[in-house]
Amino acid sequence: MTDDRRFAHQQLNSVAYVLAEEIRDGNWDHVPDLKAKPVGDCLEIVGELERRCPGFAPEAYKRAIATGMFETR
Repeated sequence: MTDDRRFAHQQLNSVAYVLAEEIRDGNWDHVPDLKAKPVGDCLEIVGELERRCPGFAPEAYKRAIATGMFETR
């Protein structure tokens, strides 16, 4: 992985951590899938992460938000 790509992934992870904190703070309680599915399977959450940090494959967003939720607990 190049330094630029590594930096981009670090940025994605940082944005995912912020989003994970918002989820924990209740800012995303309006998303019904959060109560029924793993966060990486919630299209609205993955879409928000993509909106905030575009340019990655769908699996990268799923991994990043799952990691963010795990590491910020």
